[in-house]
Amino acid sequence: MRDAIVLSGWRWETCNVPERIALALAHAGSRVLYCENPVSFIRRARSVTEVVQGVFAFRPVLLSHRLNRVPAFLRTQSAALANQVLAAAATLKLKDPLVFYPHGDYCLGLCREFKKRGLPLVHICMDYELATQMEHVQQSDLTLAIPRVAFQELKVQFGEKIRTLPQLSIIRNGTANVGVRESSEFAKIPRPRLGYLGNLVGRASLPLLGELLSKHPEWNFISFGSKKWFPLPNEHVLPWRAQDELQAVLAGLDVGLMPYDCANPYNLHCVPLKLFDYFALGMPVVSTPIVAIAEYGDLVYAGETAAELAGAVTLALKEADDSPKKARRMALAREHSFENVSEILREILDEWPA
Repeated sequence: MRDAIVLSGWRWETCNVPERIALALAHAGSRVLYCENPVSFIRRARSVTEVVQGVFAFRPVLLSHRLNRVPAFLRTQSAALANQVLAAAATLKLKDPLVFYPHGDYCLGLCREFKKRGLPLVHICMDYELATQMEHVQQSDLTLAIPRVAFQELKVQFGEKIRTLPQLSIIRNGTANVGVRESSEFAKIPRPRLGYLGNLVGRASLPLLGELLSKHPEWNFISFGSKKWFPLPNEHVLPWRAQDELQAVLAGLDVGLMPYDCANPYNLHCVPLKLFDYFALGMPVVSTPIVAIAEYGDLVYAGETAAELAGAVTLALKEADDSPKKARRMALAREHSFENVSEILREILDEWPA
């Protein structure tokens, strides 16, 4: 496996797709320089640090992300960022690194600079946002598409340059440690607990969720974020957790809830990371009818309206502890573990002519 530079619009602790791709590449044998979202030079950057075996995190600096709205500044800052990233890669003695990157304005400008310098570009198409991602796809040498509809549409336009990639579970080998104790913060939150392993912004249907929680005060809902969205005592918000702390949060949930706003194609066609994190514990999952859950049949309880979601939650809470569905969910999570996906990545990159 060639070494890799993985760009991200987040931090290592965010545990999003680029962070999981970095883990999969390291498991496949790459040495990975993981680059966090750049920060202003007046803030403290992260120097090159090995965060897990084979993955070295680094946080470059720039003047300001806002300046990237001006093309001349975008070019200047992108060149400066490229110099920092390549200097860090040189200290690690990376060998012929591939550059993996998601969508994002800073990634686009930086990868234009990398392309000028002859580095092969691998775009990670994480979501169905083709209008904003098209230039990322066009400049890439290879695009890995996770949403099925994105793969199908891009394949028609770009042919063999587009490959499909499964979504990744963060739990090692796709199985959670059932001995992990729940987070201490849950002591004051009664069961049953419904959990959304993320921030609701831009994803959840807030009117739908608000109606569900207001009609069922006996259910406590937990998500990540900095503020509550409803004046309801059964809504609870926790600060984001690092990768190694997520299992303690998962251990305290009874149902994984995914109340996505399906009116938005971005959400309708998403492939949630959290789905496979829930599956890793065999946990019952309740969701609005996003496309990704259709193939899992009775392993996910679905509802479109608040009344339908309430019925789905009721069924999920009644699911027996020894239900065979639990083992089937855990088996699916293992298929999506970053160890398994690393082998798929290896096969794709071995066949790729770059």
